Amino acid sequence: MSQTYDPILAVVQPLRLRVGSPLRGPSIGTALVLERVAGEPIVVWPSQRVPGARIRHFRRIHQVDVANRGLELEVRVPSSDPAFPFSVTLRFSCRITDPVSIVENNIRDMTAALTPSLAAIVRETAARFDVMHPRAAEAEIARRLTTAHPAPAVELTQFSAGVEMVDTEEIVTDRRRNRVGEQSRTAMRPIANGSREELAAHMMSLHDGDPMPMLKFEANQADAATNAKLAALNILMGKGDDIEEFNSSEISKRVLKEFYGDDDMVPKRRGGVRERIGRSRESLEGGSVVEGNVPDGEGKADPPPKSNGSGPSREKDKDSGKSKPRQSDDDR
Repeated sequence: MSQTYDPILAVVQPLRLRVGSPLRGPSIGTALVLERVAGEPIVVWPSQRVPGARIRHFRRIHQVDVANRGLELEVRVPSSDPAFPFSVTLRFSCRITDPVSIVENNIRDMTAALTPSLAAIVRETAARFDVMHPRAAEAEIARRLTTAHPAPAVELTQFSAGVEMVDTEEIVTDRRRNRVGEQSRTAMRPIANGSREELAAHMMSLHDGDPMPMLKFEANQADAATNAKLAALNILMGKGDDIEEFNSSEISKRVLKEFYGDDDMVPKRRGGVRERIGRSRESLEGGSVVEGNVPDGEGKADPPPKSNGSGPSREKDKDSGKSKPRQSDDDR
């Protein structure tokens, strides 16, 4: 809805002779535009006398409203997303400063005459704002109009803009739902990042001060952790029937690291068969004796024979490693 006015109040043709009734000057808030037969029009402002009032020097006399008038203009312009336009209502004051220009252009609707120039500024400014930010668009539109170049023949002041969203019911509903969700997340974020006491206080507030839900939750968490560690120990103890020998060592390492970290209390398993064979081979090649890998009788020296003074002494056979009787001189 627009608010406007007709700036040309009256148009009269004066008589040829005005005996005893000269033309009066304009009242406050109006001006006379005297259209001469030849030459430029003459403007008569309030408190000025009309030249040649008694003789017909003028073809027509126009009475123009030059008072300060309030106007209102409504225009629909696109936002940054053309699918969602703005409805912009402008309110401003208008005062005519050049009545001759108004008469020459025969302007009878002041708001309609100003709409093209004002709408262009509003359209350019509103296109930079999202449909969800009408208040920011209002402030910028009012600022641009106030600092714009002055319009010819008129003085425009006291601009204010009202911006409303058009056909945005769904957007507003979604925004309201998202806003409520964000508020809920903001309230819950300290609880999620907080200590056990904050979590317990939150759960107790949801259950009328009852601490049992929190205790049950912690008990369930502890049971789950214990069951996971027991499953890991079953694998380490070799109770997994579906695990091959060559994979059990690597699985054991990963399970220990996942559930126990670097805990020194975790039982250590001996390596696999291949690892034990490799260690035994390295020990033999290095010359060290590994207990359990040397046959009986090898690598050990017999104790020296005991001499009791009677009977021939026995000496070892170097080839067979067995002792034999010592030969006497007669036998040789």
